[in-house]
Amino acid sequence: MKVWGIKLRINPLFLAVIAIAVYGHYFTQIALLFTIVLLHELGHVVAARAYGYEVESIELLPFGGVAKLSSHGLGWNVKHETIIAICGPLVNLLLSLLGISLHLTNHISQTEAMNFVSMNLTIALFNLLPGLPLDGGRIARATLSVQYGYERSTRVVTRMSYYLSVFLMFFGILSLWLGYADLGLLALGVFLLFSAFTLSKQSRYDTLRFLDSKRRSKKNAAEPLRALVVHPETAIGDIAVQFSPGTYHVIYIRDESLHDQRYGLFARTIDEEQILSAIFDRGLWREPILELLS
Repeated sequence: MKVWGIKLRINPLFLAVIAIAVYGHYFTQIALLFTIVLLHELGHVVAARAYGYEVESIELLPFGGVAKLSSHGLGWNVKHETIIAICGPLVNLLLSLLGISLHLTNHISQTEAMNFVSMNLTIALFNLLPGLPLDGGRIARATLSVQYGYERSTRVVTRMSYYLSVFLMFFGILSLWLGYADLGLLALGVFLLFSAFTLSKQSRYDTLRFLDSKRRSKKNAAEPLRALVVHPETAIGDIAVQFSPGTYHVIYIRDESLHDQRYGLFARTIDEEQILSAIFDRGLWREPILELLS
């Protein structure tokens, strides 16, 4: 199935929700949920296309979705990542206001309005949790990456996903034990746990994609400068993983043997282009940065 030329996939969790709804004869509610989730994800698509990204596919979940970009660029521009992530929950907020307006103009009943608003706010709040691949996790990673670099920020937010998954599963199981049968919390917890595990396994691959994208990107505009001070025996790869998106890096190599009161302790400076060229053109990842001085 395609929407606006984009492949539309339905996650097994959503299929399970649909099956339960069909069994319980909740056709109207499941159709409404499907529509809200699709509109949420289309909010991301519109924002992504506005920045020139091509969206390859959308995977729908009971509480949102995951958009896959054919250009693989999302996450490597802090401003773009943040705005695109916010647009999903923003759509839910606008839909909530629409529901309230329809009730105030007597187009729908109070019960229908409350149900509609409740579904939208629930999806928005779930997606704003600071865990990947939720919108809140993407915003958190974009914010942290400016100071801590892309890989470290991804690991921090992935760790947060583990904590959130345990928290949600605990309260999901507790609600079942108390007889409230809230499968939504349990399903979200399981999804976050699986996502965090997957992200942990592919974190280095994602970092290499980020670095390759940074190497290939055209720098037509001025960028903030970030300086790193390293020991000459520091591995080139250990320096590269500290790189941040949207920032140009200069590396100062410390050498105490060259101490001079006029020039300080630095033997030489190397820029990020030399680091990235050493990794992708020469395959130097574990070698010390001293190799680049020869």
